[in-house]
Amino acid sequence: MKLQGKTAIITGGSRGIGYAITEAFIREGARVAVCGSRPASAEKAAEKLRAVYPAADILPLGVDVADSSSVSLMVDAVMKKWGRIDILVNNAGVTAAKPITEMSDADFTDMLNINLVGPFLCTREVARVMIAQKGGSIINTSSMVGTYGGRNQTAYSASKFGVNGLTKSCAKELGPFGIRVNAVAPGVVGTDMVAASVTDAMMAAMQAITPLGRMADPKELAGAYVYLASDDASFTTGMILPVDGGIVM
Repeated sequence: MKLQGKTAIITGGSRGIGYAITEAFIREGARVAVCGSRPASAEKAAEKLRAVYPAADILPLGVDVADSSSVSLMVDAVMKKWGRIDILVNNAGVTAAKPITEMSDADFTDMLNINLVGPFLCTREVARVMIAQKGGSIINTSSMVGTYGGRNQTAYSASKFGVNGLTKSCAKELGPFGIRVNAVAPGVVGTDMVAASVTDAMMAAMQAITPLGRMADPKELAGAYVYLASDDASFTTGMILPVDGGIVM
């Protein structure tokens, strides 16, 4: 198993891509803190996972990734339970489609607070632990729009461009401490979040420019995170890994 004996934190781990990552990490032997925006959602995900993997070592946590106190409590809880953090997956995020002329100040700043400030806060706190341990792997969830931009997705695109910059800068800064920092950039994925924010016309248009001709199942993303978290990627850092069906923008 590729992650045997490793401890992982996965934000946004209670559903969608995050849940698929959590499940894959458990199968690969990791101890996992599954973090949701609310304690109830994290506990519900943990119960579902324990039903399938009764021997799994899971810690459900409710975390507001945009709040530094909440992030600090998350790290403290994981350290109290397991005493180390080997992997951080910054996956918590939100999206919305709205023309820029109709976008409020809050629409823009709320998106950045969760999608960009959140990964910054989590990385800052976990990096302190990993520096003391002399190693670790941090994986951010970016997006294809973090490279290409997206119509009616000004805030979301800006946040993901920011995630790419955070990834590459932290890779340079934390590399000397043995900490690898990478990102996965998904294409169109069949999650509840996407279904709630993307119209049928937008979905059809994105599928039309995807060579594989369809959206991804969240489970099809999980292998990329397993690779980047594992020792197989021991010389891989500063990478934005597209998992987007070969999309052509």
